[in-house]
Amino acid sequence: SGVYNADLTLTNDAIYVLSGGVFIGNKAAEGDPVPMDGPTLTIEAGTRIIGSGGSNNALYIQRGSKIIADGLPHAPIVMTGADYAPDATSGQWGGLVINGAAPLNTCDTGVCEATGEGDSGAYGGDDPLDNSGVLRYVRVQFAGEKINDEDELNGIAFQGVGSGTVVDYVQVHRNADDGIEFYGGTVNAKHLVLTDIEDDSVDWTQGWQGNLQYVLVQQIQDETVDTDRGMELDNLEQNFDAMPRSGGTMANFTLIGKAGELGINPRRGTAGRFSNFLVVGFDRCLDIDSSATFAVADAGELTFENTVLDCTTNIVENDEDTPDPWSTIAWFNGQSGNAQADVTLDGAYLPVGS
Repeated sequence: SGVYNADLTLTNDAIYVLSGGVFIGNKAAEGDPVPMDGPTLTIEAGTRIIGSGGSNNALYIQRGSKIIADGLPHAPIVMTGADYAPDATSGQWGGLVINGAAPLNTCDTGVCEATGEGDSGAYGGDDPLDNSGVLRYVRVQFAGEKINDEDELNGIAFQGVGSGTVVDYVQVHRNADDGIEFYGGTVNAKHLVLTDIEDDSVDWTQGWQGNLQYVLVQQIQDETVDTDRGMELDNLEQNFDAMPRSGGTMANFTLIGKAGELGINPRRGTAGRFSNFLVVGFDRCLDIDSSATFAVADAGELTFENTVLDCTTNIVENDEDTPDPWSTIAWFNGQSGNAQADVTLDGAYLPVGS
């Protein structure tokens, strides 16, 4: 519990319980200097951490601090609620929040900073190479504590996290809010699994610029449980053309949706290069919103290649007050390797014959 300002190691011969918010490093306010020698939390492979519930019950890694959670395929690090039966409910505890010192686009001049949800402290800075540690073979599950009607924690929140951070083989399961959200920063991630997320599985905003590869999204199929988009992708809500503009390179995604939901929603001026995507099972596969986003696509900064869509409606057009400036269907079909086709999955994940 509480705040740790010295290095801490969690060994795999015990189970650790979070009591309230646990902070690695002092919680910063905007304008505070980034510590050069903050503490490191090291978590051994095979370790289990349990969120006990209660207000702001989450693990918060502060700017200048690090988390080294380096699991193994046969011994992942698991962060979970107290009830972790297969049908356990979400929102039992907060989740994992990592604050870094990489750039945001939340201000007009100078070094941008912001304060995270769940009273998680300040994040952002001027170091795109900022290193917040390692997450490898880590699973976060049954999290997403609701602080209030406007403030609910994500499974993992990467807030201003830099590209010096390693994120590989990470799963978020049954989170009450978004699975993974990138708030600015430059962190890259690969081998991500987002299952049964009850809001958006992948979300970015505030000028995130990174790369994502090998990502599986499988929405919950239980009709009694809500969910939302597979990917909700924003530049900045307050200024659709803020710089640096959100977006990066995304490759090798499989998104398996739920009836009535939306697969991929680029909006509010985001960019992004998407390739090797399979999007199936949603009510709508792809919906581009906001005139600023269409302008980004016109400039060649939003693209789709080698992407297959198989939804009730593959591409949504003219669903806003202002008609789309051009046909998204024609734009999608005109790019290399794209198709709208019936897809049969074998073993839930792979196209038959692959």
